[in-house]
Amino acid sequence: MTERVTDVMVVEAHAVFRRGLVSCLEGFDGIGRVEAIGAIAQAWSHPGLGEADVVVLDATLDGATGFIASVLQFTDTRIVALAAKDHIERLATLVDAGAVAALVRDDLTPERLELSLRAITAGARTVPATYRGDQRVTAVAAGPELTTREQRVLALVADGLPTREIGEELHYSERTVKKVLGDVVVKLGARSRSQAIARAVRQGII
Repeated sequence: MTERVTDVMVVEAHAVFRRGLVSCLEGFDGIGRVEAIGAIAQAWSHPGLGEADVVVLDATLDGATGFIASVLQFTDTRIVALAAKDHIERLATLVDAGAVAALVRDDLTPERLELSLRAITAGARTVPATYRGDQRVTAVAAGPELTTREQRVLALVADGLPTREIGEELHYSERTVKKVLGDVVVKLGARSRSQAIARAVRQGII
């Protein structure tokens, strides 16, 4: 997310989880202002709503579906829906309403949150694997198979490392790193590294 500064609003009912999200977001490169509130009613009256590029929304809040529909009528704000896996149906409803991403709390890590935001910033929709009952259901089509080396290189690019540092990290030459990245871009049918990262996150490759 180093291409531009992204302002984020967190609308999350659980105070401890809300604080954790804010702490993670404030530590990511490319994040500007982070606002955090606990209810949709507060979001409507908050001046930061109109300036937010991304809203991370607790999918279980009353009025969440209508909130998304109304926000998207007037802004280009991207909505990220968030819920535990026992509320997958709520996530699906919010994606249908216009959320560009659905994140499952049970699987969420700071790294996954950051990669999802990178993908969203690059213009992708990120709907990871979800669950219905005890059965895991993939919400996106399976992507091409990348080698372990290709996945490691792409993950480091997603972390913002330049080719020189990636080479040092993995003990490759810069030429090798560039060759690997070129192969990844072709495999994913992307036009750039950023688009390759977005597709890899969306398809669960990294």
